[in-house]
Order: sequence, then C-alpha cells, then structure tokens
Amino acid sequence: MPIICIFFLVSCASNSTVIRDISSDSQDSINLIEEEGVELQEEVSTEEVAQQIEKSQVKKLTLTFAGDIMAHTPNFKMKDYSLIYKDIEEIILNDDFTFANLETPVHMDRPYENYPTFNVQPPYVQAAIDAGFQVFSLANNHTNDQGLQGIDATLDYFKSKISDGVYSAGIKEVGQSTLSYQVIEKDDWRILFVAITEIMNTHRYLDRIDYISPNKARREVLCQELKTLRQENPCDIFVLSVHTCEDEYVHEITELRRNLYRSFIDSGVDIVWANHPHLAKEWEIFQKDSEEGTFPYAIAMYALGNTISGQRTNPQFSKPETNRDYTGDGYLIQVDFEKIMDPDDFSFKITDIRPYLITTYIDPDKNYVIKQLDDEFIQSLRDEGIEKWPDYLNSRKILMEKISGKVVIE
Repeated sequence: MPIICIFFLVSCASNSTVIRDISSDSQDSINLIEEEGVELQEEVSTEEVAQQIEKSQVKKLTLTFAGDIMAHTPNFKMKDYSLIYKDIEEIILNDDFTFANLETPVHMDRPYENYPTFNVQPPYVQAAIDAGFQVFSLANNHTNDQGLQGIDATLDYFKSKISDGVYSAGIKEVGQSTLSYQVIEKDDWRILFVAITEIMNTHRYLDRIDYISPNKARREVLCQELKTLRQENPCDIFVLSVHTCEDEYVHEITELRRNLYRSFIDSGVDIVWANHPHLAKEWEIFQKDSEEGTFPYAIAMYALGNTISGQRTNPQFSKPETNRDYTGDGYLIQVDFEKIMDPDDFSFKITDIRPYLITTYIDPDKNYVIKQLDDEFIQSLRDEGIEKWPDYLNSRKILMEKISGKVVIE
C-alpha cells in the first residue's frame, strides 16, 4: 500500500515539562523544571524557551475521508450492520472526524430500497456512526430518491444527531436560498463544511438540495459563494464535498476538472473531497513556498471509490482487472493538521497524509464487510483455506496501488 508521509513540524514538547519561572535577574535564561517538586535540571537559552512555548501551543487535528456509503440489497439484508465496519474501526475511531458520502435517503417509515431509488432506515446509518463516522455529505444524485418526504426525513434525522456530535450538509431548509453548511468545532479548531452535487437523477425539489448546475457561469457564481462563506465564517479548515457530474466507472481525470478544483482552492477551500464515479482516482497535494520552506496547503481528492456497496456481487476471480471490479475497492485518506494557537491567525500545516486501501469482502456467511486490503488480510484468508479470494485480492491490491497521490508544487 502506498504511503505518503509529509512532515514539516517537530512534535510537541513533552507534557511532563512545564515552564515554572522566568528569572527577573536574567534575560538570558529561565528555570526549566519537570514535575512539581523536582529540582532544577538545566538552564536553557531564551530562544530555546520560546521554542518550548511555541511547541506547547501547537494543536493537532486528524480528519479521515471515505467514499460512498451505499445500500444495495446484499448490504441491507445483513442481520448485523456493525459487522460492515469492524475491521476499519481502528482507523476511524482514532481520528477527530471521519467524513463519508451517504448515497441514500434515510426514511424510517419506508422500506429499504435498492437501486435505482434508494432508501435506508436509521439502523443502517447508526452502524456507521457507531463505527466512527461523524460527518456526512447528503448532496448527491440520490438525495431526492424518496421525493420531498425523503428529503425532509433525512434532514430531520441528521438534525436529531447534532447533539451526538454528528454533522451533515447538502440539504437545505424550506425557503433557504443560500448553500447549507456546518461549522464544526473541537479543541480550538473550526471546520467549515459544505456539500454540493453537480448531478441529479431527477430534477425534483432542487430548491431543497445544494445542487450546482455544471456550467461555467454557475461555477463562477459558486466560487464567489465559497469566498463569501469563508469570509463570514472564519475557520481553520474549509472542506468542500463535490458529487461530480462525470461518467461513472472512468479512471481518467479531465483537465477541466483539475482546473475546477483549483478554482475552488483559490476561492478559500482547503480540502476538495469528490465522489460519484464509484471507483477510486488519484489525489493531488498542493504545495507552495514560504519563508518557512515548502509545505502542503491544500488537497484535491478526485474520488475515493465505494466505502461499502453491493456493486461487486460477482467478483471476476479470473479477470481481476475488469473495470466493474474496481467498485469493490476504495481508499480512506487520513490527514493530520497542526497549527500554532493564535486568535488572529487561522493558518495550519498539513503534516501527514496516510492512505488506507480498503476492499469489500463477501465472507462465507454472505456478509459484505469492509477489510483493509493488505498482505496480512490476504494471508489470513489463505490460512483459513479460503479459495479464489486470496489470489484475486492480491491482484486487486497491485492494481489499486497504482492509484496514488501526487504533489503539485507551485
């Protein structure tokens, strides 16, 4: 699995070290004392002390970005939805927020429905929340699958979850003309989250959805809206979810789309997080020079594939390169941020980017579950005597590792 690690800041000073006293007799040194009651250990320069103070003010944040959470018949027929996420909980429970695109309405009074008009009931979504997903994009081409009642039910469901620390964007209140958004706060961090879709299966109730017609004029207006949102909502990180108007199951990224995402970044967005093709595409890390050196300041993720779905019901074991088989694999992208606490400065640095390759595995009980696609999992299948899957997934792993991030230096 490809790993991109970019480090630009040293770690924070140890919590066991505190600054106890600055001598009034000397401008050149202070007493650096460990735990209370411990004798003086050493003298350090004023410059070193300033560095210690700065390090103590460093705040860290970790965000994880997933792809599409879908619900085909094999998914919602499972008896225990918590099984879906068990193998990735160690990743998404050890961050601050995990983002996913929920590609279905949530209507508790209607039955589960498969493609082309999806619906799930709350237990399906609650399993994802319990596993560690806290931020959901609700803007996609299936948002209005259940009509106006489905839109209202989905919005009401997620409004009821805000008190549990679960957030969403992409559906508007009645009469709302501007984009919906969420400001998410945690430990001195402020995240602005907006979710839009450029594509709808039916053009009903678009006034309730953050739909952006995919034409030049509307996109130019959107860029201005994004600038205004950031100005009116000072934040550390601006995340924009984009459900794209592009062909599904296509790996290529057009120059038009690259330029579009760059325009979003120029409009104040820090993370462009896109989905819809149902397969993973590369991601770009934008870097720029400063007095402190070269560092990444923005990321564009062109698609992370399906996080869970029932699209790969019949894996082509003898032809793992089949395009449809890409719908069973995806990425989780985990990003670490750091900032120096300053009430007048919302700047941050991206210090680490970790991609985790995942796959949807159909276990012997016909459960569709997410697994980390690595050598350890493949070997475990061999040890269990599972046929076909080990060789197939090994081939899939090799193919998926060709999809990776690249650095764009300005």
